[in-house]
Amino acid sequence: MTSQELLDDLRAICSPLPPEGAGTAGRDPLLAALGDLAAVHGAADERVRLLLAYGRIFATPRPRTPQALGEAAGLTPAGVGDAFGAGEVRRVGRLTGRWPAAADLDDHHRAGISGKESRLRCTWGGDRLNPCGEKPKYAVVDARGAQWACCDGHLPGYLRSRSGS
Repeated sequence: MTSQELLDDLRAICSPLPPEGAGTAGRDPLLAALGDLAAVHGAADERVRLLLAYGRIFATPRPRTPQALGEAAGLTPAGVGDAFGAGEVRRVGRLTGRWPAAADLDDHHRAGISGKESRLRCTWGGDRLNPCGEKPKYAVVDARGAQWACCDGHLPGYLRSRSGS
């Protein structure tokens, strides 16, 4: 990824349209100002979540660590993982043009996963002898239609595998 590609991606994520309803809190100037600031705050929170998703999933040649992202965003490393989910990952992919059309991604819910191992850990990465021990965050579907559990660390590999489909 070139510096220009990184800058283009950051512009796509950080420059969306203003939030709906901004400035419509009523005629009272105090309430209108508070409403405007609340809208700005909400938009900033959303952009932080999108940038965290970008940094963990899409940044190349290597994703940023939860520690580095957390330090920059004022979060713990665990807070970075909790700050975004499948919806933010899909949105960043669409905003930057890096979303493979064949990718099928949702948030991981134990009840929605049929395989015993996939309910407990990431099954997309690793193998039988060296399984990935990370907690699953996403439910992904492979080219044959089988569902797998996937962690942040293995999601870039999943997206690469689906870009050629």
